[in-house]
Amino acid sequence: MKKFFAKPSKLIILLLSFTLVFVAGCQAIANVDFNTVLKNSLKVTSSESKQSAEFKLLLDDAAYEGATAEDIAIMKLVSNIKLQLNNVKMQDNSNASFDGSLILGDTASVKFSLKMSDTLAVMEIEGAKQPFTLDLTTDGLLGLTGLPVQVASEEVPGLDEETATALGHQLLDTVGSYVINNLPNPERIEVKPVNESINGVATSLMKVHVDFDGTEIWAWVKKYVDALIADRAGLDKMVAGVMEVLTSDPQIWDAAGDVNPFDTGGLDTTDPSELIKEASDGIAELLTELQGELKLIEEEDQESLNEILNKDLTIKADMFVDSKLDIRKQAYEISYVPSSEPEFGMMPIKGLSLKFESESWNVNGDVKSEVPVASKADLSVDKLMDLQGYQILKKFDDKSIVYDLLKNKLHLNKQEITWYNYQYYNPVIVTASNITLLPLRSTVEQLGGVLTYDSKTKSLKVFDEATNTTIVLKNGSDSAVVNGKTVKWAFPVTVVDGVTYVPARNLANALKAKIGWTDLGDEMKVFSLNREV
Repeated sequence: MKKFFAKPSKLIILLLSFTLVFVAGCQAIANVDFNTVLKNSLKVTSSESKQSAEFKLLLDDAAYEGATAEDIAIMKLVSNIKLQLNNVKMQDNSNASFDGSLILGDTASVKFSLKMSDTLAVMEIEGAKQPFTLDLTTDGLLGLTGLPVQVASEEVPGLDEETATALGHQLLDTVGSYVINNLPNPERIEVKPVNESINGVATSLMKVHVDFDGTEIWAWVKKYVDALIADRAGLDKMVAGVMEVLTSDPQIWDAAGDVNPFDTGGLDTTDPSELIKEASDGIAELLTELQGELKLIEEEDQESLNEILNKDLTIKADMFVDSKLDIRKQAYEISYVPSSEPEFGMMPIKGLSLKFESESWNVNGDVKSEVPVASKADLSVDKLMDLQGYQILKKFDDKSIVYDLLKNKLHLNKQEITWYNYQYYNPVIVTASNITLLPLRSTVEQLGGVLTYDSKTKSLKVFDEATNTTIVLKNGSDSAVVNGKTVKWAFPVTVVDGVTYVPARNLANALKAKIGWTDLGDEMKVFSLNREV
């Protein structure tokens, strides 16, 4: 029979181990049971909090010689990004609300708010003329992907929230007995009682401080893998426990729309004990292979390992735990600042850091988030995705910070179309007199314009919203009417293989765009049309 558990990527398991560095391991220190702390954090279903995440790039200004002022300004803008969330109310897994700010560099700060339910999300952004909505139903999310939406389907029974929560807690306890209890303690850990302000209230807490550098992280990961392999009894118990949970309630498989593989009926049913042994053996084999690969990396690629996981990489974690062993406050910081110059020359980035901070209250209490309400004035995300950059700009106040960022820093209103000289579908055509012709419809539509045909006058009409330009053309004619004025173009409108072509330079001038060929070498060229509207 097929393996019940497919083998996951070893890299994923390694990354999981690295993530778990932030929580100390199985041995209690100063009466703080870290296993329970981690399990409790995974079981939080409601809370109020405030949070922040900050990403910094340490720039070396000397490395920017020759860069344009605009490039330097953009780099400095994105070199320090901070997301601040306030009034975070998590009612349950589906309902939440918060307001916050996105801070870019030293000058730009944009406020926003989000309200979310299981079916709808509504976001308001400072400077936006209307709220933005996202349909969170299955059909709504499928619509964003472009996949077909089922018009009608049989209703599939689902788990109610209380049952799903209880099931999740059972699985966490079962898996945690093996995965969490085997976590080793970091070498450098300190626990002491403190008094901290949580939401303005002085609170007695236990502060857990952990320090890691890159070499210690690698040693910790190896130690963790060794501990998981050594605890075969714990692995068998975990797998048996998971299967027991999954077989305890038939609603689980009904909600998943699948057949219960643990059903004991039928001639071909496998003995549950065989499934448990097969799954345990598969996980044990995977862990042994991972252990061998970690050893192989040390033996064959120690130099590359030392370049990444060295003392230049540091992790600092502060956790503040209350008497119920709930994490009430956290502060994590990862930084990487190389102590030596890279072999490949000067880099504009000298290092980077990532910092996360939060504090929580009313944990697993009665929390009521703000309810999202849609209106006709809202703009749905699916419609937003279909807009051109200049059309999106119109959704913001032209005096707002967001408008300035999008237009003057990120140049959202810039448009560019390219054609390669070897392109077969709607290619550019160069005439014997060296006049470049462009496919009319695809060019106009990529710029957000509309091309229509008038059967009575047998004329083509182009309307370009961005420049408020109207062009009227006729097949075989070199005359064009641009905003009511008749002008002569360099080449008549021509149909080639069913595609209408017009002279590139005349069309570009009418639509306030620039054109040009770029030689890429090896007989490869690219033709581009670009504009900023």
